[in-house]
Amino acid sequence: MIKDIQVNDLSWDPHPVFKDLLIKKLLTHEKDNIDLSIMMVRVKKGSEIPAHVHEQDDIVYHLEGKGKMWVDGAGDFDVTAGSFMRIPAGVKHQPHDIQEDILAFDIFFPHLF
Repeated sequence: MIKDIQVNDLSWDPHPVFKDLLIKKLLTHEKDNIDLSIMMVRVKKGSEIPAHVHEQDDIVYHLEGKGKMWVDGAGDFDVTAGSFMRIPAGVKHQPHDIQEDILAFDIFFPHLF
């Protein structure tokens, strides 16, 4: 089934775990019966997100903003508009030092929700 999504028509919702994050769910297992989750994520300047692990691969493309991403075993990475990264399932990571509001396109495989 083809789905035409107008991202600007979707509301920003609080992230279910991290209070400083807002999300727009584009595609989900629960609504679209697919084995991945796709969302837009907004992180405000100065936000503090604890280090965490996902059971899924986390694939992130940064559209706006500036900060850092620490990935266990790999160190710190600068993230700016155009940055792309895949964080494998089970790898601890932490966005931090958010210097400008970040907007990112985020895919989880298999699905997060």
